[in-house]
Amino acid sequence: MRAWVGFLFLAFSVAPALAAEEFVASLRLRGGYDSNPLLTPGGKGAAFTTLDAAFAGGRKNDSGWISGVTGEFSVTKFSEPEFTAFQNHRFRLRLSNENVEDFSVDSTATFAAAKTYDTRISLASQRAHIQYVKGKLQPFVTGDIRAVALNELSPLLGDFLPEPLHFLRGTITPGIAYVEGKNEAGVSLTAGHSKYEGNADYFGFRRDHTRVQPAAYAKFENERLLLRGSISYFRAYSEDIFFTDVSHFLFDIGGTTNWEGWSAEVSLAQTAEETSFPVSPMTINRLFQARLSRSFDDRIILGVFMRDLRREYWDTPLHSRTRLVGFDVNHIIGPEIALAGEVAFARSLLLSGDEADGVVATLSLTKRFNAAQKK
Repeated sequence: MRAWVGFLFLAFSVAPALAAEEFVASLRLRGGYDSNPLLTPGGKGAAFTTLDAAFAGGRKNDSGWISGVTGEFSVTKFSEPEFTAFQNHRFRLRLSNENVEDFSVDSTATFAAAKTYDTRISLASQRAHIQYVKGKLQPFVTGDIRAVALNELSPLLGDFLPEPLHFLRGTITPGIAYVEGKNEAGVSLTAGHSKYEGNADYFGFRRDHTRVQPAAYAKFENERLLLRGSISYFRAYSEDIFFTDVSHFLFDIGGTTNWEGWSAEVSLAQTAEETSFPVSPMTINRLFQARLSRSFDDRIILGVFMRDLRREYWDTPLHSRTRLVGFDVNHIIGPEIALAGEVAFARSLLLSGDEADGVVATLSLTKRFNAAQKK
């Protein structure tokens, strides 16, 4: 798509960050067994190996501009040939300043691709944020444009669509924030439009729509506690007579805290996402995540975690749900090497109403680079 031209232009402008003044990276090799990789009733198990890599680099020039680059890459391969490899890749370029002439500028280009048993998605996005930072009342405006290719497993076909859905979405968000130290509160209004390639999808539905989303948010932070929250009213006006307009309250709340070796994280979010599901224009997703960990001598960390994802398909009574609970142990062998083990139990409620269970057990070895300079 033509939007890639703008993304590549920004990529070249930020490329000097590769010769970074600060650079960190990590490499992790995982291996284990998944009793049900597809989370289907009576599913077959398989051993797997995963390679995870991540890096981040950045530099700052004399005029106060900061350029940075980050990347995350993950590939999981299974011992059984019927399970295709899972992949998740993300590459991000960022250019920002430190309050040059009373304005903060932040521009980010993102390229990402993911492939799982039920979703294949790739995207390229460009986001720009400009904020007036003199005084406590700080107006801002954010613009975002993204090109997406989306393909989800279709229950009507029993397979993926022959071709993914391609769409271009643009949004603009003006707002105003009240900032005092590390604490912040504000309001905003997002307006945008999604334009799909072609007049109709594989099943004959038009998925173009216009969206409006007023929102309010707040953040509180001190040495031991971080609290954040936002709430918005999402409205999407569909151009297809067979789709009803999406109208729903969305939110994202969470917090982290630590005390005397203990650490806790919790978050709850409700979002609206576009989908390739045949008779639904969008999904309403509710995700709850929590983790509690305990550190011993800064070398051994024990943790328990849970995750609950519920996905409702607009204009239908259908929904799916995946729950995950588990525990892990991390042993820091040295400043740059860590060994970890994890066991997780999963249960999935399918669109058909059937339930499926699975157990995943893994061991991993992580090597960090420049860990002493930057965690």
